[in-house]
Amino acid sequence: MKPHSFATTLTSAQKASLKGLAHALKPVVQVGGAGISDTVKAEIARSLDTHELIKVQLPGSTSAEEKKKAQEDVENALPKNAHFVGRIGRAVILYLEKDPELAKHTVRSL
Repeated sequence: MKPHSFATTLTSAQKASLKGLAHALKPVVQVGGAGISDTVKAEIARSLDTHELIKVQLPGSTSAEEKKKAQEDVENALPKNAHFVGRIGRAVILYLEKDPELAKHTVRSL
């Protein structure tokens, strides 16, 4: 069996499809005022491993610039094979690509 090659980036069509799937999801990780701590990074990794497609809620009273910085911090905290899908308001959508035989959602089939 040929090993799965993971995507380095997602196409706009794949991102659009994942955003559609994420629309009904509630945030499973909330980032507090302290930002992206080691605990938050661990929770993002755990949640991605469990759910594959998640929303992360950024702090409530943040300006557009602070949201962008928090988004970048979340992106930098992503585990291997995880992708930033998009941000809608304070919600950041993340996707963890898994081997297709183990995955709930597969990028290849989107």
